[in-house]
Amino acid sequence: MAWETPKTDWYGATDADGNYTGDRFNAADFNRIKNNLDYLRELAIKLYEEFSLVSLGEDRTPVDYFYADEINQLEENLNTVNDNTLQRSYGTAPTYVDNGNVMDYVELNRLEGAILDLYDRLTNESEGRRMFTWNFGMKGGDL
Repeated sequence: MAWETPKTDWYGATDADGNYTGDRFNAADFNRIKNNLDYLRELAIKLYEEFSLVSLGEDRTPVDYFYADEINQLEENLNTVNDNTLQRSYGTAPTYVDNGNVMDYVELNRLEGAILDLYDRLTNESEGRRMFTWNFGMKGGDL
């Protein structure tokens, strides 16, 4: 799985008639978030103790639906990565229920912003580790 840059400029507004004119969450967005969380886990277990995430299955297609428990699981998977690594504060996620509140642009910006922040920090930590080269033997000498 490859890292895909999170969308951190979600926008939402309503026009004078009350019609929503902002960004819409779709299968590509769900897949990006799901797969980026899996990518973060793979990066994190190279630096920290082993942990697992709850699988959200195969990538979604445009005809698939998203359910409240799946959106809640995205949030839980973010918390799991964060709790097992850097333990940063990314705000409190709402709990979604069927036919209840929906994920809006503010929450999407928070979620994907947190994913990007963890990616940047874990990548810096991984690339910034000192690597020691050991050279055993005598340079240019006879044994």
